Amino acid sequence: MALDLEEIDRSMSFHPSESCVVSCGTVTMDPLASKVLLIWNRHLEIHQLPKGRKNIGEDMLVAALRETEEETGVKANPLCLKIATRATPPTDEPPVKDERGRYKPTREVTEDQLSSEFIGCCRYPDPQSSTPADKVVFYFAAVADSTLPRGPGTPKDMEKLKEIWAPSCDAPRMLRFRAESEIVRKALEDARRSGYPMRG
Repeated sequence: MALDLEEIDRSMSFHPSESCVVSCGTVTMDPLASKVLLIWNRHLEIHQLPKGRKNIGEDMLVAALRETEEETGVKANPLCLKIATRATPPTDEPPVKDERGRYKPTREVTEDQLSSEFIGCCRYPDPQSSTPADKVVFYFAAVADSTLPRGPGTPKDMEKLKEIWAPSCDAPRMLRFRAESEIVRKALEDARRSGYPMRG
């Protein structure tokens, strides 16, 4: 199949780094209790997922876990799931060529390998930026014990945010933003495919 280079050129767009905000968050689950960690934003009076801007040089998964702890006081750990992803799976097999000598593509979507890849992302204009900027939030699956007392978190975050452990079947509809609801639904689906009995 020949690539339509003109169509690729028309659909491609450039965004300078200063016009992009990279944010990271988690869908933190307690599989034993079938609960999902949400935030009650006291200022906006809405439920949200924990998230925040990554630091320079910081790994995105590390940023997601850090922001979760800062905003909720909950220390979460990465949860490896069978995430449906387009990330290239590791393989020991050499690349295979077709009859024309071109390398055959690897499968487009991998669903059967445990990984800590991001489970989804949301993109929207950053409402808190004084200059135009797009925000992209990458969400990762995480695990924590909902019965443990929360840690201190960050004082400024704890003043306006309160952690809520919601039943997994209720969490998607409690969230104010539709895209975050879809992220939670995908996380629950990936968790169930991975053997965790999450309701929802």
